Amino acid sequence: MASLKVNDTELDEALEGFETPEGLVAVALHDGFTESSEVGLAILAMGEAYWTLVHEGAYVICVDQQREEPIRAELAAYELVRKKRLRPLTLRTHEFRFNGWSFVAYCVLLIAVFSMQGAYDLASFGRVDAVTMIDQGQWWRAVTALTLHADIVHLVSNLVAGMGFAFFVARFFGAFAGWGLIFLSGCLGNLLNAWVYYPDPHFSIGASTAVFGALGLLTGIGVWVALAEPDQRWTLPRWLVPVFGGFTLLGLIGVGDGLDGLVDVAAHISGFLCGLVLGLVGAIFQRLFVRFEGPLHYVAGLASLAFVGLAWWLALL
Repeated sequence: MASLKVNDTELDEALEGFETPEGLVAVALHDGFTESSEVGLAILAMGEAYWTLVHEGAYVICVDQQREEPIRAELAAYELVRKKRLRPLTLRTHEFRFNGWSFVAYCVLLIAVFSMQGAYDLASFGRVDAVTMIDQGQWWRAVTALTLHADIVHLVSNLVAGMGFAFFVARFFGAFAGWGLIFLSGCLGNLLNAWVYYPDPHFSIGASTAVFGALGLLTGIGVWVALAEPDQRWTLPRWLVPVFGGFTLLGLIGVGDGLDGLVDVAAHISGFLCGLVLGLVGAIFQRLFVRFEGPLHYVAGLASLAFVGLAWWLALL
C-alpha cells in the first residue's frame, strides 16, 4: 500500500489501538516489508535510526520523537519522488472499427495472381531474386513476390494468417492504413532478405514475409502500449490472441516461401523486424492515423493496390 506518512489523520486512523513505544513516534505505515524497508533506507541515508514494528499485519516505521520533524520532511520528499516515478504515461490510443472490404481485396488479389501464375510463368518475373535485385536494381520484385505462392496450401495458409493478423493491426491503425503498413513491412522485408543473401543466389515467393511483418507490427504496438498505457483495456477477448496465434503458427510451420518448398526463415525474420520498427514508430504517432481517419485511409489502401499494379507492370515490361 502507499505510505500514509504525509497525512497525519490517515496515519492516526490506521494506527488506532497501536501503542507507540516511549520516546518513539510513527511516521509511516506499509502493508509490505519491501516498501517499509525502502522507507527505512531513506531514513538511514539521513544518518538517522528507525524501528520497524508490526501492527495487524502491517509494518510501522517509528523514529526518535526528537528527530520527527526533519525525518517527516525527508519522507514527504521521498514520497513525491516515488509517486512521480510510478506514474504511467497517459497517451491514449484509439480503436478503429473493422472494415471487411480491405480483407476482400486482399483475398481477391492473391487468388487472382495465383490463378494466372502457372499460365504466364509469373514466378520467374516476380519472385525475389537476390542477385538480380541488387545488381540490376529490380526493386519491384520485393513487391510482386508477395503475391506469388508455391501451391494451394501455401496460398490458403497466407490468406488465413494474413487476414487474422491484419484484423488486429487494423484495430489499431485502421483497415486501409493497417494493410498499407503490412504491405510496406513485407516489401522492406524482401529487400532486406535479398541483401542478406547477396551475392549468393536466392529465390523466394509468398506473402508470409508480409504476414510476419504484421506480427512484427503487433509486437511493436504491444511494446508501446505496455510501456505507455499499462491500465488500458480493449474490447477484444483476452483468449482470442493466443488461440489465433497458436493456430496461425501451426499453419505457417512447414509451409515454404522458397520455390524448393523450404521455409525461408530469413524472409520471415526480415519481415518481422521491419514490421516491429514500423509498429513501434506507428504506435507512438497513432494520433496522426486518428486525425486523418476517413478518406485518407481509403487513399492509403488504393495507393497500396496501385503500387502492386505498378510493380507488376515493371516486372512484365
